[in-house]
Amino acid sequence: MIGKRFSTAAASVTVATAALTGVLAAPAAQAAAAPKPAAAPAKSAAAAAAECGVRAHDNRLWCGNSGSAPTRQQPFHESPITGLLQSTFSYFTCWSPGGLHGGGNTTWYRTVPDWSSDGQEGYVPADWVFTPSWFDANPTAYGLRRC
Repeated sequence: MIGKRFSTAAASVTVATAALTGVLAAPAAQAAAAPKPAAAPAKSAAAAAAECGVRAHDNRLWCGNSGSAPTRQQPFHESPITGLLQSTFSYFTCWSPGGLHGGGNTTWYRTVPDWSSDGQEGYVPADWVFTPSWFDANPTAYGLRRC
């Protein structure tokens, strides 16, 4: 029984290592091929903010974000939760003004959640995304379309 547990754990680690190696070895190729990025290793907020930006190949905002962020049907906190963004580095397809949130502004970003009740994109307040405040002030100026 103990041997079976170790072999199962070893197989899981091998699969996870192989998957992570693919993410680190070819991020651009994987990003172009996959509709949603694989979970990346945890990063500091400063490191994630430094990587944050709109990529020219797909016009999406790629940025670090808080894990376990609920996505909402509309860009305000009173809107129903329709999904959960569990990854900590994600892409966001567009932005929208909405309700005031903990970041002190009204910018919300739309994304495809890792789990969804309806299969649709949802909104995350900017304070859950590691964007700088100057970016949140006008994401369109940096290439992200308004929803």
